[in-house]
Amino acid sequence: MANLTPRELELLARRLEPAIRRAFEQAIAGVRSQVQLDLLAELLRAGQVDMVLEALGFDAERFSPMAEQVRQAFMAGADVGMKELPVLSLRQQVRGRYNPANETPLLRFGFDMRNRGVEQWLRDNSSRLITGVLDDQRALVRQLLTRGMASGTNPRQTALELVGRVGETGRRAGGVVGLTAQQAQFVANVRQQLASGDPVHMAEYFGRKRRDRRLDGIVTRAIKAGQPVAPADVEKIAARYADRLLALRGEMIARTESITAMNAGREDAFRQQIEAGRLAPENVTGTWSATGDDRTRHSHQAMNNQVRPFGVPFQTPSGALLRFPGDTSLGAGPEEIIGCRCTKHYRVDMVAEVKRGQ
Repeated sequence: MANLTPRELELLARRLEPAIRRAFEQAIAGVRSQVQLDLLAELLRAGQVDMVLEALGFDAERFSPMAEQVRQAFMAGADVGMKELPVLSLRQQVRGRYNPANETPLLRFGFDMRNRGVEQWLRDNSSRLITGVLDDQRALVRQLLTRGMASGTNPRQTALELVGRVGETGRRAGGVVGLTAQQAQFVANVRQQLASGDPVHMAEYFGRKRRDRRLDGIVTRAIKAGQPVAPADVEKIAARYADRLLALRGEMIARTESITAMNAGREDAFRQQIEAGRLAPENVTGTWSATGDDRTRHSHQAMNNQVRPFGVPFQTPSGALLRFPGDTSLGAGPEEIIGCRCTKHYRVDMVAEVKRGQ
């Protein structure tokens, strides 16, 4: 039995991320490509938030390719878990001793992707992921409606702000659709800063890490001239910023979901062997391993080296329960999940397992 190191698990998760990120980006691109702007403007005028989401095509089918990539990450994790499982040889079972250097192992048991627990996790996780995206978009649309009504913005303008404008490529870009409400507010703040004409306020734009620095000259010249940035340039800069925030959103979703699914697959590899009676749950323990760098949550660092018998969840200082890093099945919220890079190390008491087989 050999657990992968945290670094090896992180590298595996990174290899899984791009496919999940692309699936998210393609889902949002699909939303933009099919939009009927006049219908969207009318629904916004009527304040029909859920109808706006329906018109945009936000549903489970839209995100099914992303759910499939999460499933692939789960399978990758299950494969890792199966390789981490110990294998007893026939001779070990007969003699009742454990000496892996001298024994020939039996064939490993397989992993059942059609297992009821696996299918339930995949359904629940897909539902959680899609519901989270929909909730974000619902909050975003409400925010746009509120801001648009307060400023007297034409609903068509609000619709364009939501889905973006058609560029030279013939595709819409620069909209806030797909972002969180907070990210959409960041984009609105950029527009306000650049259009303000206040040099101090405009210069705040340069503090935004996701801005396109190639467009900084436009803002610099406007500040020197004591003028606001021209409306067309404001839209150009804000659109580029929005697109980069969308890329960031995709990256974060991919990072979180790849690690969560991989960890869930590893956990299920052990669960299936325990349920089949091949391992005793009391002989399997898990240890929480925090990444330990400056990006590690303080709460997760406090959990470092916390040991639990299999099936008993880890507990954060706030009381949140997780069976493994990224687990949401016991109610752990986004503050414990997003961007988590912690790992769980499994240990099987082989002496106890051999005695159990006598």
